[in-house]
Amino acid sequence: MFSTLKRAALIFLFGVVAISQQTSAQSALVGHVVDASSGEGVVMASVIIVNTQVGVATDRDGHFSLILPDGKSVLRVSAIGYDSKLVEVDDPSKHLHITLQPSIIQFDEVVVSTVGPRVNDPAASPHNMRGVEDLMDRIPGADFLQRANFAWEPVVRGMSGGQVGLVIDGMKVTGACVDRMDPTSAYVEVENLEKLELTKGGFDLTKASQIGGTINLTTQKPRFDRPFYGDAEFGFESAASLRRGRLVAGAAKGNTSVRGSYSYKMANDFRVGGPGEITNSGYRKNNYKLDLSQRIGSSHEVAASFLGDNAWDVGYPVLLMDATLAQARIYSLTHSWIPKSSAAVQSLETRAYYNTVDHYMDDFERDVLDRPVMRGMNMPMYGYTRTAGSISTLDLGLGTRQLRLTLDAYQTKSFGDMWMFSVFENIPDMYLLNLGDVVVQHGALSADFASPVTSRLNARVNARVDLSPRDVKKEEAIAILEGKWETTDLSNRYLLGSASASFEFALSKTTRTRLSLAHVGRLPTHVENYGHYIYNYVDGYFYSGNPRIKPERSSQVELGLERWTQRFGIRAAAYTNYVRNYIYGVNDEGLVNTSETLRFRVFTNADAAVLAGGELSAVVRLAEGLEVAGTTSYTYGQNLDAGEPMYLIPPLTSLLSVRLDRGRWWGEAEARMALPQNRVARITADELGTDGYLVANLRGSFKPRTGVEVKVGVENLFDTLYHEHLSFGDLPSLGRNIYGALALSL
Repeated sequence: MFSTLKRAALIFLFGVVAISQQTSAQSALVGHVVDASSGEGVVMASVIIVNTQVGVATDRDGHFSLILPDGKSVLRVSAIGYDSKLVEVDDPSKHLHITLQPSIIQFDEVVVSTVGPRVNDPAASPHNMRGVEDLMDRIPGADFLQRANFAWEPVVRGMSGGQVGLVIDGMKVTGACVDRMDPTSAYVEVENLEKLELTKGGFDLTKASQIGGTINLTTQKPRFDRPFYGDAEFGFESAASLRRGRLVAGAAKGNTSVRGSYSYKMANDFRVGGPGEITNSGYRKNNYKLDLSQRIGSSHEVAASFLGDNAWDVGYPVLLMDATLAQARIYSLTHSWIPKSSAAVQSLETRAYYNTVDHYMDDFERDVLDRPVMRGMNMPMYGYTRTAGSISTLDLGLGTRQLRLTLDAYQTKSFGDMWMFSVFENIPDMYLLNLGDVVVQHGALSADFASPVTSRLNARVNARVDLSPRDVKKEEAIAILEGKWETTDLSNRYLLGSASASFEFALSKTTRTRLSLAHVGRLPTHVENYGHYIYNYVDGYFYSGNPRIKPERSSQVELGLERWTQRFGIRAAAYTNYVRNYIYGVNDEGLVNTSETLRFRVFTNADAAVLAGGELSAVVRLAEGLEVAGTTSYTYGQNLDAGEPMYLIPPLTSLLSVRLDRGRWWGEAEARMALPQNRVARITADELGTDGYLVANLRGSFKPRTGVEVKVGVENLFDTLYHEHLSFGDLPSLGRNIYGALALSL
């Protein structure tokens, strides 16, 4: 199989190179970006060629000049306080006049796009993107739970798991591993991604019931602007001998367009700072996606999509076992209607979807006689989820007012079990049912209304209602949970209302302030309700769910400031988050102290927890193509019930980089640091503190000709041994990592 793929990759590579020899012609485009309401030029608007890293910013009068490749191009134009716009350019010789509609508050939304970041954005991603985490890694307030070298889970302002709404094109995809080793983000690769929409805090209620933030992984769709296009990238990284490759190709004819992608990753055990190496930390992975779009008339479009992802031989050195196979299959069918004559209805989109996730883990390659937990037993685990749902979104334009209505419904069935095979003949085998056909149904209606109040003040209001019946269907699981909780009815029916409001005031054309308020909630996960003896690798306890657990409720306040000029930009936010019914684990009174190594907890509600923090990012333009950018963030979390810090709260982290962009070549020197984190949950989670660190990175790229880019870099330049606070088992991070990649496009 791999030999066939390699031959296909080589054929694709040579084809791209051959065609790129004929595509080096370029044209200069001159344009003007103006405010649609006032007609004034938009300062510091970002104009980027879609599917490239090429872009410029407008001057103080809104003018720009940009070199375009020969043929048709698509530009993405965006600016602070305005709705983004895609513009097709057929004739670069004509002066381009672009109007942007003033947006009505984007909360603290950060849109990081794989087709080019906002020009001069301090959160711009590095050119070398190995995974989705690289798109979020520079955003202040965004962190990751790290499980060795694979499947990092996003953490937003100290919130994770069910507290963060993580979706793919708005679709719910539920991980199958009861130990959360397969977050939804693991099933999307960079070549699939058009943009990552991150909203920090509980202010965007259109995607999910959540209190920490939403992350929408918006995938690439087929293009109609070119009859054929293709991209390829192949790279190598030294720290884990990571070999990776990506192929993307698409074609369009008339009203039909198709796009396909394939990628692979193969990593060995990774090396940490100094002479050390982490054994059993490699993995293998591939990912493929196929999309077909058909336009019907001038207003309708139907799109079918399939995404497949497979990971195997995934080593987890700090866990009891490894993942032998993790796979996802995601299907969707979408109808879009954009009427040409309606004054009120702007668009209507309906998506039906179905996805399957399967996850296998075992410890057959481990020495089970030499471990403190479940000594002398092999414990293969299996879990699956099956999710079906639909999403309908209606956008209405009422003059200067905007209203978005979203109807979201889905059902997920979850199963998980584990066998325990003793290596000693006189001990019988045992079976543990972790999730016994748990069925969660969920329906939600949300409304997002935005309107100008005055010429300088805008308001935006979100409201959402969630209804979620849930129950256990497997008889063995029913018997276990009914006995534990002394009840004959395990079913639950949650009804939850949430609301948020945001007000944005324009101090000037380049400076805006924002006040956001929210009273929101999030429903318990299926594991928090019905899990049975789920092992938590962070604190070493076995957890049981609680069918009567209450939803978390959160009251939030956020103040924001944003200013962008031709010379510098700054974005700042300060927030508080008071969480009632905070879900955490306490000792199971019926089982505690029964063993030195087997410790048990049950999920329950604390009266309250509080989080507070702030984020700051800035960029200064020193000269043409030369800029300095930096970010910093801090989160404070306290469990008021336990009288100690919340666990898994990141320390103060900062980033400082110097970037030089000369068009054909680009370079960056970067320093990343974190202070020690000694505010840890010692009582409720046996959490350990971590030391601070400072690491340096160098990155660069060179474009010898149109459609060809060479990327090189050294991460952790001084081979520092350091630990991220959110790394499972206090596992060290990568040591010095020298990488190189070749990217080709046509």
